[in-house]
Amino acid sequence: MAWITMSFDSEALHMPVMLDVLIPQGHGNYKTLYLLHGAGGDHSSWITKTRIADYVDNKDIAVVMPSGNNKCYINNVNGKDYYTFVAEELIRKCELWFSLSRKKEDRFIAGMSMGAYGAVNAALENPDQYAAVFSYSGLMDMIERFDNPRGIDFEPVFGDREKLLTGNYDLMEKVHNYKEQFSVNVDNATRFYLYCGLSDRILHMSDQMYMNMRDQGYYVKYQTAEGNHDWKYWDSCVEETIKIILNQKSENQSIVNQKDKMKVSI
Repeated sequence: MAWITMSFDSEALHMPVMLDVLIPQGHGNYKTLYLLHGAGGDHSSWITKTRIADYVDNKDIAVVMPSGNNKCYINNVNGKDYYTFVAEELIRKCELWFSLSRKKEDRFIAGMSMGAYGAVNAALENPDQYAAVFSYSGLMDMIERFDNPRGIDFEPVFGDREKLLTGNYDLMEKVHNYKEQFSVNVDNATRFYLYCGLSDRILHMSDQMYMNMRDQGYYVKYQTAEGNHDWKYWDSCVEETIKIILNQKSENQSIVNQKDKMKVSI
């Protein structure tokens, strides 16, 4: 396995961008996981804070980890086009530079907290792009977070509260609006996997997103376990994600249903 740290000039962002890539050294045409960090992180977060390199060592999967600069992986109202970068330019360039499969069934995206918001948003906007999306402790209700920013100023990203409400940024609303494209009856529909720790302060957001997606007919699975909003929990999530992508773990082994989860949460 090769570990590549690189900087390149992004056309979408009009600035240099740092990127970490883990890639096998073999036949090519690899499955690829695009892995997004959360607020306060950067391209190195997954490498330095989890065992992601161990989980993909000697496996036929590449992992691409870009920097998101606390901009929620969307095209900012008063800034740069991070959605275009992550969901379009990054994929195009990585598939050009590296031996990555260009098939939907081999392309995956995941993230924690703010990165989960970016991952789910990218998947909803691109029904033909990802086989599956994985949300770890996802910041699924951006309006709630906007009202309680916890040290991050979201106005340069979304504009004021009114622009956030009317600007197609609300994932809950998108789930409703895009449901026909993601129904379980659609051939090769993108699969959604939600994970959250039982002690996580934003557990309710994953609860709500799961019920919303389930009720709208999405292919969605939800798991909770003991854990908090921290790297220890996210490390276990990404380990399981790699196993699911490589078909080493049955979905039925890794998922509890909403009824059982609510019993555990009380």
